[in-house]
Amino acid sequence: MEVLNAAQQKIVSHQQGPALVIAGAGSGKTRVITHRVAELVRSGADPSSIMLLTFTNKAAKEMADRVAKAIDQKNIENSLIHGTFHSLGNRFLRRHAPLLHYEHNFSILDSSDSRDLIKAALAEALGKPGKNFPKAALLQNIFSLAFNQNCDEITIHQNSYSQRLFELERLIESQYPHFHHLIDEIVKVHHTYRQKKRRNNAMDFDDLLENWLDLLLKKRESLPWVQQIKFILVDEYQDTNKVQASILEHLAQTHQNLMVVGDDAQSIYSWRGANFKNILDFPMKYKAMTYRLEQNYRSTPDILALANSSINLNKEQFRKELYSILPKLEKPAIHYLYDPEAEAEVVVEQILKLLDQDIKLNQMSVLYRNHVQAAALQLVLTQRGIPFIVRSGVQFFEQAHMKDILSFLKIVFNPLDEIAWMRVLKLIPGIGNRTAQKIFNVFLEQRAVRLTLDNTELQKCIPKNAQTEWGHILHCFKSILIEGITPAEMISTVYDMVYKDFLLVSYENFRQRGIDISFLAEFAAKYKSLERLLNELSLVGPTVIKDYEAEEVQEDDCLTLSTIHQAKGLEWDAVFVIGLTEGQFPHQRCLEPEEKLEEERRLFYVAMTRARRHLTLTAPIINSSFGSSDLSSRSRFIEECPQDLVLRIMSSGGDYEQYSSYKSRLIL
Repeated sequence: MEVLNAAQQKIVSHQQGPALVIAGAGSGKTRVITHRVAELVRSGADPSSIMLLTFTNKAAKEMADRVAKAIDQKNIENSLIHGTFHSLGNRFLRRHAPLLHYEHNFSILDSSDSRDLIKAALAEALGKPGKNFPKAALLQNIFSLAFNQNCDEITIHQNSYSQRLFELERLIESQYPHFHHLIDEIVKVHHTYRQKKRRNNAMDFDDLLENWLDLLLKKRESLPWVQQIKFILVDEYQDTNKVQASILEHLAQTHQNLMVVGDDAQSIYSWRGANFKNILDFPMKYKAMTYRLEQNYRSTPDILALANSSINLNKEQFRKELYSILPKLEKPAIHYLYDPEAEAEVVVEQILKLLDQDIKLNQMSVLYRNHVQAAALQLVLTQRGIPFIVRSGVQFFEQAHMKDILSFLKIVFNPLDEIAWMRVLKLIPGIGNRTAQKIFNVFLEQRAVRLTLDNTELQKCIPKNAQTEWGHILHCFKSILIEGITPAEMISTVYDMVYKDFLLVSYENFRQRGIDISFLAEFAAKYKSLERLLNELSLVGPTVIKDYEAEEVQEDDCLTLSTIHQAKGLEWDAVFVIGLTEGQFPHQRCLEPEEKLEEERRLFYVAMTRARRHLTLTAPIINSSFGSSDLSSRSRFIEECPQDLVLRIMSSGGDYEQYSSYKSRLIL
C-alpha cells in the first residue's frame, strides 16, 4: 500500500465541490489521483459515476490499473469512465450522434485521413491552385491550430461559422503572413473540407471536441450519460484548451464535483492551443478549494533550489516552493563555452565521468529547445561511439529537409545516385514516383546525366505542368556545378534558388527548418571537400533508433536526446540542458510579450526538474544556429541563477584565441 504524506491525504479525503490541486514536479500526483478515485469508491460512489480524464490513453489505463489494485477490484476499469478527451468524446458521440445529424457509425479521420480529405477538398474547391499554394499537410495544421487556439463556447453555441473564419484569417495574418493574398482561397478550401466531412459522415479529432461541447450546450439535460457522472477528475489541467475547459464546466454543472490536477509552472504548450488561463482562473471561476503538493520525490535539494529560484521570477503563477527530504549531492554546474562544438566535447567528457560513477547511459539525457542545438553533439557522440536515441523524432541530419538539401549535393558528387534523384525530382509538383523513375531511367540508358534543354528523351518525360519547375532545377544545378564552389555555397544556393519556396508552402515550422538549413551550411563551411562532408554525415545515420516507444528500446543502454517539450513527464539521474544562449533559449520569437517569455522560463523549469541527481547547464557564447557565427550573450536564464546555488565553470574549447578575447563578456 502506498503511503501518502499529509498534503496528499488531505486531497484524497476532499469531500464535495470543486478543487484545484497544484501538483509540483515530482510530487506524486498520479498517486494522489488514483487514491482519490479509490477513496470515492470505498465511500460508496458507483465507479460508473466517476470520470477520469487524462491526456494519453496509456496514462488513463495505468491509473485505472492502480485504482484496481488499491481497492482490490480487478474489473473496475470496465465501469470507471476513463480516457482522453478525444476518446471519451468519441464514446459520448457514438451514443448521441443523430442529435447532431450524424449516423452512429460515423468515421473518425486520423491525421493521414484528414490530410487526404483536405487534398480532395483542395482539388474540388480550386482545381490546381498552383505551386505557391500551401500543401494539404500545412493546411491541416493551420485549420487545427485556428480551432485549438481560438474556438470557444460562444462560437460553437451560436454555430458561428463567420467567427470561425475570422479566427482563421487572423491566424494567417499573424503566423503565415506570406499567405495573406491567398486568404479567400484558403477559406474556400476550409469550407469545402467541412462540407465533405458532413457528406462523408466523418469527424476529425477537433470535431470530436467541438461536437461533444455542441451536444452539451443544446441537450445536456436530456443526455443520460451526463446525468450519470457525479465525480470528475482531470490530470494535466494546465494543458487544456478553451473547448476542453467548457466541456468540463458543462459536465460538472449540476454536482460541481470537479477536481483538476496540474502545475501552472509546467504549462508549455500554448503553441498547440493550451490555454494557461484555464488553470490560473479556476479557483475564482469555481470558488474552488485549492491544494498544493510541494514535496518532490524526484530531485535533490540543490536541483530544486535552482528550479525554485528560476520559476519564482514569473509574475503570473501560483507561487510554490518545492522541497525534498533526499540527501544533498552536488550543486548544478554551469559550463561557459565558446561554440556548439566545444559544448559537445564538454558534454561527452561529463558523460564519460558519469559512466565511471556507474550511472548508465539510459539514465542520462541531453535536453534542448530545438533539435538544431544537438546537431554538433550528435556528430561527436557518433565519432566517440556513444549510442544514443533521439526521442520522438529523427536525428537532426536525418530530417526530411536536411535530406532534401543534401540530395542535391549527393547528385553533384555521384550523378547516378538514384535515391538522391528520386528525392529531388519529387520536390517538383506534378512529378510522382512513376515519373521520377522514368526520368532516372533515361539517365541510366544514356549512361550519363545530361541536364540540358536539348535532351529530347529527358524532356519527353517531364509533364507539361512541371516544365517551369524543372527549368528552375536545371538552373540550380548549373549554379552549383561551377568549378571551385564550396559545399557550404552549394547548400545556400539550393536553398535560395529552389528550396526556400518549397518550405514556405509545405511546413508549419518553415522558419525553424530554414534555420536548420542555415546551420547545415555553416557546418559544411568546415569542409572544402564535398566527399569528406558527405562521408562525415553518412556516419551519423546508422545510430538512429526510430521507434523510441518500443519496449526493447527502453532497455537499451543509450543516451537520450530530446527537446524539452518531448521530455515533459520523464526523468533521468543526470540531465544536460544545452544551448543556453540568448535567442536560442529563450527563443528569439518569445522574448516578448511577457507572457511568451514566462512560458520560456517555465520550459527551463521543466528541463531542470527532469534531473534526479545531476544537473548540468551549458552556455555557448557563439550562436551558430541562426545562419551566422555571431557573438551572443548567454541566456538570461543563466544570468538569473543565484551565485550560491550553482558551480560555474569556464571551459576552454573551440578556437581558444577567439574565446579568450571574448572572456571579458562573461561576468562570473
